[in-house]
Amino acid sequence: MQLSFRLFRLISKAVLKSWRNQMKKTLTVLMALFMLGTIGHAFAQDRNGKNPSMSPKHRLTRQHRRIKNGVKSGKISKSQHQQLAQEGKDINQERKADLSKDGGKLDQSDRKNLESQENLRSEQIHQDKTGN
Repeated sequence: MQLSFRLFRLISKAVLKSWRNQMKKTLTVLMALFMLGTIGHAFAQDRNGKNPSMSPKHRLTRQHRRIKNGVKSGKISKSQHQQLAQEGKDINQERKADLSKDGGKLDQSDRKNLESQENLRSEQIHQDKTGN
């Protein structure tokens, strides 16, 4: 009886140790895959080597969403909304004109100009939402 109990404990320890090692390996592989996936997503680029979420068009869309949320929450008034919407339309028209002028691509100076306008608009949205 004593011998069978010791044998059982010895076998169970070996099985448990093997199971733990297998779980460690599995968790390590899963963590590595997760990290690779998040890093890959963070550096996502389109076929031109640019991050599409940082394009001027996408940025205007995000700003419009922020304005809409501000109006919905009551932090941005109708007049502020109209002013910001007009600024957005002006920036978008300029973007389209620059694209047609440059054959469908923004050159560096046009991109910097649009970015500075969008930065000013973003600051204005923030000020209107916070009241500063």
